[in-house]
Amino acid sequence: MSTVREMGTTLMRTAYSVVLREQMDCTTALFDPGGQLIAQADHVPSHQGTLSFAARWVAGNFEMKPGDIVILNHPYRGGTHHPDIMIFRAIFFEGRQVALAGALGHQIDVGGRSPGSVATDARDVFEEGLIIPPLKLYREGRLVEEVLQMIQANIRVPEETMGDIRAEIAATSVGEQRYVELCEKYGAARLARIVADLLDHSEAMMRRDLARYPNGTYRATGFMDGDGVSDDMVRIEVAVTLEDGAVTIDFAGSSPQLKGPFNCSLSSVQAACYCAVRYMVDPAILQNEGCYRPVEILLPERSVVSPERPAPLSGRFHTLERIATTIVQAFNGARGSEAVANGHGHLTSFSTSGRKPGSGGTFVLFEYHGGGWGGTSRCDGLDATFGLMANCYDNPVEAIEMSYPLLVETYAFIPDSGGAGKHRGGLGLCKRIKYLEGSGAFTNRSDATKFGAAGVLGGLDGRPARHALKRADGRLEALPSKVTNLGIGAGDVMILETAGGGGYGSPLDRDPRHVLADLANGKITEAASRETYGVVFHGSDLSLDEAATERRRTYLRTRSAGG
Repeated sequence: MSTVREMGTTLMRTAYSVVLREQMDCTTALFDPGGQLIAQADHVPSHQGTLSFAARWVAGNFEMKPGDIVILNHPYRGGTHHPDIMIFRAIFFEGRQVALAGALGHQIDVGGRSPGSVATDARDVFEEGLIIPPLKLYREGRLVEEVLQMIQANIRVPEETMGDIRAEIAATSVGEQRYVELCEKYGAARLARIVADLLDHSEAMMRRDLARYPNGTYRATGFMDGDGVSDDMVRIEVAVTLEDGAVTIDFAGSSPQLKGPFNCSLSSVQAACYCAVRYMVDPAILQNEGCYRPVEILLPERSVVSPERPAPLSGRFHTLERIATTIVQAFNGARGSEAVANGHGHLTSFSTSGRKPGSGGTFVLFEYHGGGWGGTSRCDGLDATFGLMANCYDNPVEAIEMSYPLLVETYAFIPDSGGAGKHRGGLGLCKRIKYLEGSGAFTNRSDATKFGAAGVLGGLDGRPARHALKRADGRLEALPSKVTNLGIGAGDVMILETAGGGGYGSPLDRDPRHVLADLANGKITEAASRETYGVVFHGSDLSLDEAATERRRTYLRTRSAGG
């Protein structure tokens, strides 16, 4: 774990783009020679299973030699979607391959019809950007320069992307160095036995924790706004069967393969399933391939979760987020009073582009934000945090304004956006960004505008997401969650409001002191404190009126019951 964390730090500190350098949309990992995950850095949960899938593909299709490095992003040959470029370095000790070091970084642009490679209406993988099949970037320590030249010729911001690829290569170099040191310390054969035991131990702990749930089949259904081509809702149907420490996840009934780019690659479906199940067990279990062994996944052919090449899938993160959220919702059937409300289950992401002031050249910003998590039996949901499948940071305002001709006007929580409950859902985030100079394009690739995150055990639903463009002349254009390459110019403001999480338990059971704290912190309005939570305060000093609160809550309970 120390090694993969050092690899991750190396990647972020040497990366060029804000996506990697500031938002941490990257992951580093170590694998055995067969591609089994040994350890993975604590970066992006959606890369659990995805890097492993690609590592197994590389291990099974390449004869690796000392100094060999493989690069790929092919979504149907081990990759996830086009922007996720992966690097794998073979690690040798005393003439034998002992491990594989891997790094994944979301590149800010890899070509395609939309700046940022985020077209929401692409009809096949060829519209989505440059496809890099698994290729040897280094052969026995010698760079194959033509591979980088080919990549550089097909992207809008080559300096940033090429710098990020070099950062990934540097990270795998650290992994190689540290793993060789372990081999020198313990011996390669003994280290291999230790690794095998670690994988078996994680599997045993996973099965132990899962066996605590009652056997049975538990179902849930999740929806997405549409696929970018049609406004028809996308259906994610899951049946989770628990049996003596094993889990089977069946997606029968999910939407057929989509026309738009929100199909989910196999590696990403696996990641969503593995991650959701991991949320149901002890978080201290060491993350490795053993964690995946108790999980079986059943996928209907030619469906949103099992698309057939060349179906588009660059927007697959929104789908895998909904998959994970729906699996957790299904587990509620086995959790009783420990059920959790739904989180926002989406990603509010956008790209904007144009010409750099003065020096010329192209700029591309791709950015994304989280929303509210669901309330639980123990606490309120997290506010404005990435969902179950991401662990990224928001870009610092200063980083955006220093790097781009943009001004962040607003960056704030949205009051009352979290579903009310005994434990409130987390709040969504409002961000307003002004485009300062010239003209360019804006693409919105988001979700969760049609459905609020579901509350549980009497908790209310969270507020859905909203998006708009405020034009320089004052006109306000409400936007759907998916739209590609809108024209944008100086003075226009991009408005992005993420969804809140669902609430847990009745709002009338919430501790009035917590209602007061939320009101004082601007997380709820005074109207919500009285009308939804039934809490009454004395005058302007906001001191609790206990008698009036009791009367008000009795009235609201009676009204709710139809009395």
